[in-house]
Amino acid sequence: MKNLILILAFIFSYSLTFGQGDSTFFFDEFSISLNETNVNDNNTNDGIGFGIGAYHAFSADKKVNLIIGFEYNKTSQFKTIMYEGHFAHSTDLTYYINSVSIPLTVRVNFGNKSKAFVETGPFLDLNIRARKKGTMHTYLPNANNQIEYNEYEFDGKANISNLNYGISFGLGIDIPLSKYKLMIKPEYKFGVTSLYDYGDQIFNRYFRIMIRVKI
Repeated sequence: MKNLILILAFIFSYSLTFGQGDSTFFFDEFSISLNETNVNDNNTNDGIGFGIGAYHAFSADKKVNLIIGFEYNKTSQFKTIMYEGHFAHSTDLTYYINSVSIPLTVRVNFGNKSKAFVETGPFLDLNIRARKKGTMHTYLPNANNQIEYNEYEFDGKANISNLNYGISFGLGIDIPLSKYKLMIKPEYKFGVTSLYDYGDQIFNRYFRIMIRVKI
């Protein structure tokens, strides 16, 4: 995960250095975000995460822009209990999902100097790493065919689907700042796919607040 963040940081710095020369070939928007999952139910509580991203805006001087990007997002959620097979279950679980996302959105701008905008479109997530942390409870038969109960803390890989997709919708404001623009955008990402479907389901859906800098 550290290597991924270093790669993204390199891409950002490279784009910032050369992007002003010809924005057609380089990222011209960069973001950080804070998210909270929206998956709460009788067995699930929402968690906090973060993200970073780089984007290119086509027809940036027009009222309608096409935005393509590349993001890394980390989300979390809490499960009270999960089925782990015939002889085990887990409790008090926190799931952490790390994903690389490719959003493709349409932005419609309103106003002249400080612009409000609406942005929506599909996204595709590649879940590159997921883990779960909690307490495991096992009920295994011993040599005498008696059930032995064991309980222990664990932190390991979460077996979820590698792909997620859905649609995002956001409202924001674009504020000019000297040679740059500051963009603030609350957004909701609705993941359609169930990433796990074995006794319970896991979805990755979340609200986030994004701060973008536009070159």
